[in-house]
Amino acid sequence: MADSADTATPSLLDIYLALSHIGGPNAGPLAPLAGEAAEETPRTHVARLANGEWRVFIRPDLPDAIRQQLAALPPVALFSDSARVASILAPGDTGDTGDTGDTTASSAANTFGADLWIGRTLLFPDDLAPALARRPPGDIVRLAPALDGGDTYGAPAPVAERLRPAIAPADEAPPAREAFPGEQFAALMDGLVVATCESARESALAAEAWVRTLPAARGRGYATRLTAAWALDVRRRGKTPFYSHHRENSGSAGVARALRLIPFLEDVGYL
Repeated sequence: MADSADTATPSLLDIYLALSHIGGPNAGPLAPLAGEAAEETPRTHVARLANGEWRVFIRPDLPDAIRQQLAALPPVALFSDSARVASILAPGDTGDTGDTGDTTASSAANTFGADLWIGRTLLFPDDLAPALARRPPGDIVRLAPALDGGDTYGAPAPVAERLRPAIAPADEAPPAREAFPGEQFAALMDGLVVATCESARESALAAEAWVRTLPAARGRGYATRLTAAWALDVRRRGKTPFYSHHRENSGSAGVARALRLIPFLEDVGYL
């Protein structure tokens, strides 16, 4: 008889964490994702859920002394005192202020640079029709993957054979959940692909959005409609769509507001 833990339905948090560096049932915490280099995986990750719950993960391959120092900090310190955490991970390199320092996450970003992620993750509402109804979706399309795997963002509009309706017809059978189609949702303007939305990460259970808009095409609602169309397609394929963005990315935050996304968690990751 199978162990009940093996057949338990994963929670929404477990599904997201497995999509974002925390590893699946056969991988340890903060295990590298497929195709990623080890240095792209956080050494420490702390998440604060919308309901107030905390989750803290520390890479098992860190030196014991560093693991012990990190484990001794309360979650709120790992979350908000980024300079202190950075000084533990890289002593002498991050302007350690010691126990008396009162350094905020934003100032720590200046010393820890690109090695610090401070972000938010949100869920999509059940009804995405209002986002698509802001304008007819006729100028947004779904693109079949290019044979060479090239990125269409900012490129001339692809040939007609690659264009598909942004909203899949009811009679179009979805692929298996284990398949990752690699499609892009694109906005076309003046013969160019001016905005795209696609999966930044995808598993058999979930996907995370990655949306981009050329400066000249911003403010037209393309990102909102493309992301809504992407999320609908993710659901059509039996998966949960997530939307994440850096806390200081005002453009992505605006898309989240326009889509009426639901706060799920805030997190900090140290690479």
